Amino acid sequence: MFAALFKTAKPWEMFEEGRKAWQDFSAREQEAIIRNYMPKVRYLAQKQKSRVPAHIEYNDLLSAGMMGLMEALGKYRPESGFAFTTYAEGRIKGAMLDEMRRRDPLSRGTRALVKALQEAIDKYENKRGKKPGERELARMTGLSLEEVRSGLQAMEQQVTTDMDLLAETLSNEAMESGGTPFKSAIRNEVVANIRSLLARLSERENFILSMSYIEEYSLREIADALHVSEGRVSQLRSQALKKLRDLYVRCYGR
Repeated sequence: MFAALFKTAKPWEMFEEGRKAWQDFSAREQEAIIRNYMPKVRYLAQKQKSRVPAHIEYNDLLSAGMMGLMEALGKYRPESGFAFTTYAEGRIKGAMLDEMRRRDPLSRGTRALVKALQEAIDKYENKRGKKPGERELARMTGLSLEEVRSGLQAMEQQVTTDMDLLAETLSNEAMESGGTPFKSAIRNEVVANIRSLLARLSERENFILSMSYIEEYSLREIADALHVSEGRVSQLRSQALKKLRDLYVRCYGR
């Protein structure tokens, strides 16, 4: 009983409670604090890796996440009213998203290919009311089937990477991200705007986005629920995200 009363608090407990600032801990204590939060960084890196293109390496996400953790440790203020884990998660995710943008794999030639395919897809959809197949795209653009497939894969990667930050706001956790009251208000407004636009998507699109980004189901689990392939779910998710982005730009101008 008496031992419990005089039990020494762990460094991370003292940090979270605001009893001691990050810079006031010894190097050994700081190392212990970092080790305590490492499992969280690994978990977020693994979760992010399951959503991004193959060229994004897990170790790159992990390294970026560690940079985000270090930034959070240095800038966290208990008086902000946010729990450190909530505050740090926003910083860690943001650092990973910045790393994804930095590693944009699209060359100038690939971007031209993507642009040509997107113009052909838009033209076909406006005329036929449905998406064109690979052969239709090859015929419309004069590209080979191999080039069309390569371009479509690049489009998938581009949409996934560019839209990840917007998709992140679909999560309930985005409402709790750290920052000043002004920044929090802006983010909350973005989240509210996005949620209002979800009703304008099809039932299937709404289901896929909700299952993927709110309920955090894997592509395999969503595919099983819809009785389609994982590849088809990935394609539908990218299409839904692009539609959501376009709606957001038209309605809110950014």
